[in-house]
Amino acid sequence: MADIENYEVVTSPFPAPTKATSATVNGIHTATMIVYFADKILITVTQNGRLAHWVHVPLDISATDAAMTSNPYLDRDEDDPPSDLLPNHQLTATTILGGTVSEVDVLGQTLATQIASAIKTRDSRELRTVVFGTGLDKSMSGREEYSELIGLVLEVL
Repeated sequence: MADIENYEVVTSPFPAPTKATSATVNGIHTATMIVYFADKILITVTQNGRLAHWVHVPLDISATDAAMTSNPYLDRDEDDPPSDLLPNHQLTATTILGGTVSEVDVLGQTLATQIASAIKTRDSRELRTVVFGTGLDKSMSGREEYSELIGLVLEVL
């Protein structure tokens, strides 16, 4: 049984801070929303009212993680400039619901990792888990669509 004396209630604002925006991506109305809960950051990207695939990306990277002991920016060649567009290699997206269509599963995990990297870059002390839900059309697998989806989410961050 849990130790009741060590239970701590954390106050958080109510309602949770929320932002939303929408745009047309590849001819399809696309809506995105972000909700900042005390313990999670919930992000949704929907088309035609669907939410079919959910992934999570923990931002709490353990200090004992071997990947943290090396710095790719210090170990790199001076001729190779760092890219803020690359996802953080220490973050891993895991499907928690859906993911039965492999193309959409890969797209959702890639989007989630890229967005989680942007959140971590913006605030390196951020430790909440990113929960990312998508309901995207199968036609969203192109590079241009990917860039537009990332840009749409970055608008609400």
